[in-house]
Amino acid sequence: RTMFSRTTIASSINRPMHRLRAIIVMTRNRDRHTPATSASDEKAFVATTGAFHESLRTNNVARFMSYIDDAAIIAPPGEPHVSGKKAVEQWYKGFLTKYRTSVLVLSDKEVFVGDRWATEFGRFDWSLAPVDGSAAVLDHGTYMQVWKRQADGTWRFAREVWNSSPPARADVSH
Repeated sequence: RTMFSRTTIASSINRPMHRLRAIIVMTRNRDRHTPATSASDEKAFVATTGAFHESLRTNNVARFMSYIDDAAIIAPPGEPHVSGKKAVEQWYKGFLTKYRTSVLVLSDKEVFVGDRWATEFGRFDWSLAPVDGSAAVLDHGTYMQVWKRQADGTWRFAREVWNSSPPARADVSH
């Protein structure tokens, strides 16, 4: 926040000394890192998402759920969205009755960390081993996750949408 209201800045722009002071204050405040957007916050966020993704790699339901916000929503490809922590847990347990993650590679990640929210956008390659022993399935596509900062400073998974990007068919003309 600046020391001046917008009205004060606007009314003082016409006076040269006030104009200079207003520009300095606006520039100083624009460049200042708040605690919520510091490099250490981004590092903590990346560590949290790394541990979360590791729980997916190891099929660890309890650990996975420990990162989920009570009001979380996921939107799996080709399915209706799933709302609420209990529903997400049911969905994930149902998924694990069919598949186990054998490899999960995330790439081209973009991370944005703010005061109360953070996002991660990227690409994924997800190798899934069917529980019935049939041939492995490789899924790849893009994802976006939204995370919510808790009052204690920790991050909880709040939203995710991901899509599968099957290979382009040869018979599709552009």
